[in-house]
Amino acid sequence: MIWREQSLDIDAGVSFDPTPIMREALESGVDLQIEIITRVSKRMGPVALIEEERRHPITIRFLPLTEQWQLEFDAVETNFPRLWLLLDALEQTRTYATGLTRERARGDDWQVQARARFNREALPPPMHLPSLVSRDWRLAGAWHTWQIDAS
Repeated sequence: MIWREQSLDIDAGVSFDPTPIMREALESGVDLQIEIITRVSKRMGPVALIEEERRHPITIRFLPLTEQWQLEFDAVETNFPRLWLLLDALEQTRTYATGLTRERARGDDWQVQARARFNREALPPPMHLPSLVSRDWRLAGAWHTWQIDAS
């Protein structure tokens, strides 16, 4: 986490290893979306009440005509000749806004959380049910939590 100007951001890379069924879907023209979710919660003793949640989508797709892999983040598309190069680029540090400002952080205790997860809802409708049943589509990282005390 880092304060930039007046807002708190999280800098992180994403380690993603698509399952064989995900690779097959990609090669068949299905886009896969990973979400980085950030949460800002106000701490009240042992309880934290969520005040704001942001979702930062990252889309991976295969372009069959050019036989390239594409990574889309913040409306910027980058092409790669191999999937492993795309996955390496995905691990590079990117900035994710939390929505917490210095002004808002004063006087209260806060909790900031972040995690990456595969977004099954972004799959085409015929794939929703199989993605709910199969473990190959259930990829979610653990929540990373930081406490910010009143200052």
